[in-house]
Amino acid sequence: MNATEAILRATEVIRLQHKAPATQRAYLYWLRRYIRAVCSMATGLTSEQKLERFLTHLATKSDLSASSQNQAFNAIVFFYEQVLKKPLQNVEAFRSLRPVHTR
Repeated sequence: MNATEAILRATEVIRLQHKAPATQRAYLYWLRRYIRAVCSMATGLTSEQKLERFLTHLATKSDLSASSQNQAFNAIVFFYEQVLKKPLQNVEAFRSLRPVHTR
């Protein structure tokens, strides 16, 4: 499946599940970013390793907030489980931490 087909199939599944338009936009945004990142990775990596590297890059290099990183994670897990029907096993990426609020 190429990138265009993946996006179209994901859009179709999201609409069939009656997800909110904002969810659709967010999921498709993260899916496009993930696909671009995967194209530059080694071909011998498993899906879990690719996702781990992508999330680690978001946390360390992109300085992404924890909530945005969680949104990216959920979008990609949704894609693998609902669109590709290939659930991911153990994903152990470096994750951003939510800041501790003090009074």
